[in-house]
Amino acid sequence: MPSTLPTLSMTLDRVSPVPLYFQVEQALASQIRAGAIAVGSRLPTEPELSEHLGVSRSVIRQAFRRLEQTGLIARRRGVGSFVAQKDPPSWQLQGSQGFFEDEVTRLGREVVSSVVRAEAAPLPDWAAVLLELDEGAPGVVLERLRYVDGLLTVYDLNYLPERFTDAVVSLQSAPLGSLYETLRRTHGTTVVGGRRTIDAIVAGADLAQVLEVTEDAPLLFVEAVDLDAAHRPFDCYRTWLRPDRMKLRVEVLPSAASLPAILGEAQFAGEQGGAT
Repeated sequence: MPSTLPTLSMTLDRVSPVPLYFQVEQALASQIRAGAIAVGSRLPTEPELSEHLGVSRSVIRQAFRRLEQTGLIARRRGVGSFVAQKDPPSWQLQGSQGFFEDEVTRLGREVVSSVVRAEAAPLPDWAAVLLELDEGAPGVVLERLRYVDGLLTVYDLNYLPERFTDAVVSLQSAPLGSLYETLRRTHGTTVVGGRRTIDAIVAGADLAQVLEVTEDAPLLFVEAVDLDAAHRPFDCYRTWLRPDRMKLRVEVLPSAASLPAILGEAQFAGEQGGAT
């Protein structure tokens, strides 16, 4: 399969303080996302691209490594580097379902969980507050590493009230299992709403080891609580995401107060169209 070198266009600013490897990575990522380099295309080899751009092979190697970490390209030993996908995974935060359901049903991603813990445990202070239970109340913890399309992307820590212990523990041996689907099936519990708090943090030693990043790497942190049909909190969690592999996505919708006016305008437009 021929490489994309003949059609590859890229201009590097050699006097910019921005590292060359980052410029190469961003230029390739932009062309991949714009569709200029199609999914499945073979990229030039490191020597080819190095000569084409007039930079060292270490620059190209670092750019390719970062593209591979984001999941945009896949490198096959002895074959070459290929465009794997056009868009990085994203998590629609205001969705009422859990991360697993959102990614699988909305984007068709492959999400696999590695369960670290699924066991009865006292609720820590932050979880007791979110679940509106007494400090130190009995509960159940579900700790997981989440892999999206084979890449370690998310570290999850869920706490639930004690009544869900058996359902949560059953996920210990179910890497493809969904927490919310399990709760729906075993307890008839569904999500009707919730709250999310988002922050940007530095990994630090412990999270760096868990998510396989450097200690000074940026992470996205989400703390959340979900409500059942009676508007009672039933699940709270803390999630740490690698932003190089997962983006947070928020869709802006009209407020409830503005809907009547918007619907009225739509109806008027329809009446006008029908009259012509």
